[in-house]
Parts: sequence; C-alpha cells; structure tokens
Amino acid sequence: MSFKTLTSSAVALLLLVGPAAAVTVKNTSGKEISIGIDYGSKQQVKKVAADQSATFECKDGCGVTGPWGFSWMASGNATMNTNGKSLITG
Repeated sequence: MSFKTLTSSAVALLLLVGPAAAVTVKNTSGKEISIGIDYGSKQQVKKVAADQSATFECKDGCGVTGPWGFSWMASGNATMNTNGKSLITG
C-alpha cells in the first residue's frame, strides 16, 4: 500500500467519524453558577465562571440542570445561554 493510498484512507475515516457532539452552556451572569449533567448512568457537576462557557460531550443526549429551576434535554451541538435565573436555548 502506498503512502498516498494510506493518507487518503485515513482522511476518509476521519470524515466518516465526524466531530463529537458537544453541548455548550454560556453563563451570561456576573457570578459563577453550577450546572449538572445527567448522562443516565452517570452524573457530573460543572462550575461555569461569570461570563464564561462550559462545553461537554453529549452525543447520545443528556439532561442539563442548573440554577434556572428545571432540566433541559440536550443533544448534538446545542448552545444554552443562562443568566443564572433563566435559560435561553440557541
């Protein structure tokens, strides 16, 4: 197998795999918030600093909870904005 064939095969494989799905939560408030991510079999809590974002994998769908008082089902490459009181999906 030539180097050119090997390189072409590697590029084709990368295109088939594609990027991992990641959900982003943007904190638009002036204080740190905590968000919970529920993957079904495991849970994770992330802190998001004021005016910063947190990104996490969510390829099979996950629940996201935070200071806004309810959960949101996320999947794919969704972006969520919150001021710590309300949730705006984008």
